[in-house]
Amino acid sequence: MLELIALAGLLVAGLAVASVIGVVFIVLKVVFWAVFFPLRLLFKLIWVPIGLVMGIVVAVLGAIAALVALLVPAIPFVLFGLMIWAIVRKRPATA
Repeated sequence: MLELIALAGLLVAGLAVASVIGVVFIVLKVVFWAVFFPLRLLFKLIWVPIGLVMGIVVAVLGAIAALVALLVPAIPFVLFGLMIWAIVRKRPATA
């Protein structure tokens, strides 16, 4: 029975040490967050134009890909139509 009480005491002591270490790390995290917040804000403000340019590039490439995806299946029909047009068109009269 005394062993279980000693084990419970060790468990409580371990939890106390872990909570103290956790509080120290939370305080360090808050300090680092407060110190580096202006830098993070500056980098995000610098990133806005770059992100907009990248977004526009992605939109243009997506539009081109959609246009190509719509036109590629029509190529055989266009070629067939040109072939029929070449056969049935009227040639100009020679003088």
